[in-house]
Amino acid sequence: MQAAPFYWRDEVYVNARPLGYGRFLQHIVEMTEKGHTVSDPRLEKVRAAVEEVIANSPLFLVDVAIRGRSGSQVVEIFIDSDEALDVEELARVNREVGFLLDTEEVFTDRYSLNVSSPGVDRPLGQPRQYKKNVGRTLQVSYLTENQESEKSVIGLLTASDERAIELKLPDGDSLRLPYENIKVAKVKLPW
Repeated sequence: MQAAPFYWRDEVYVNARPLGYGRFLQHIVEMTEKGHTVSDPRLEKVRAAVEEVIANSPLFLVDVAIRGRSGSQVVEIFIDSDEALDVEELARVNREVGFLLDTEEVFTDRYSLNVSSPGVDRPLGQPRQYKKNVGRTLQVSYLTENQESEKSVIGLLTASDERAIELKLPDGDSLRLPYENIKVAKVKLPW
């Protein structure tokens, strides 16, 4: 079993030997195919900073991504709210998270920080997001009960709880889908 990569300055090391960028990508593919996950340790620090800033508020973290190379990286943070989310709130979170990341020196080089709402084109991922979208039409790809085949449906989201969603299909039938069976769910726009 190979060790997960670790990072030192602009070098990526696996089993204490440096890898070039192309070889590193090949290593990631090989590890992923074997069922291993490889994550950037900075992601957890960014998540922790966001959770600290949004604690005791109606905001919740949807996703964090780090793109780009050292010196020109982009940190994308997607947050949502149980209530209306406005630009001032996003700007506040951006300032406070940026301050924490700089104070803790999570990134040693320049980076850009983008805090935004997920938008309707991003898939839904958390029960809170589904609850917020009850009454909207969703397009859902899901695994059947035996998890051997994948299906896709369009239906009106009528209910959402901590375990599953319920869709009203165009033929009038209802379909209850546990979250673990949902592969991708997006809000279907009317146009």
